[in-house]
Amino acid sequence: MGKYEGMSSEYLRETYIPDVYQPTIHAIDYSRLREAGITFLSFDVDDTIAPLEKLGPDKDAVLLFETLKAKGFTVVLLTNASAARAAEFAGRLGIPGQYIARAEKPLTKNFEELQKRFGVEKGQMAHVGNNIKADVASGNVFGVTTCLVRNIGILQNALDIVSRGRKEGHGLREELRERGLWRKHHLYERGDQYYQLGETPAYRGREE
Repeated sequence: MGKYEGMSSEYLRETYIPDVYQPTIHAIDYSRLREAGITFLSFDVDDTIAPLEKLGPDKDAVLLFETLKAKGFTVVLLTNASAARAAEFAGRLGIPGQYIARAEKPLTKNFEELQKRFGVEKGQMAHVGNNIKADVASGNVFGVTTCLVRNIGILQNALDIVSRGRKEGHGLREELRERGLWRKHHLYERGDQYYQLGETPAYRGREE
């Protein structure tokens, strides 16, 4: 029996299924989040905002953060990256000092720290990241809205293959797919796997 086969579908759904799934941070419908009462956004850094191999955010990411702030969102970084890298990104993104580095996701302790530091309720918070086990699981367990985006880097993919980290993640994705709970959208397939907040992919209705 595989690691995830003994877990109930309810547990897998509550822990690993993101509320939003889109190709990049730029494709998320932030207006829907705002309409749902979300005012606070935390972002992962590596392979979410910029590839691990890049030293800083690109112009599109900087513009996105300016737009989000103009819409009334409080925006912070919640990353497992180093403090130096987090500080560099926060500064370039126009949110100096608004970050927690070495967050140890999937542990949830730093979501609580953000909640206390900024005085927000869980229902006002959303987290955006690229990792279903670190970002989605930690956010879901803590009780915030979770937004998953595709990994935009190439270095981490290579490191995962060497360390066999991808194999474990692949096992989880296969279990979710077999149960009709969630699908990773293939780059070269058309389909309905991507969804915004409040949407339900059509495949869930077909397979559950």
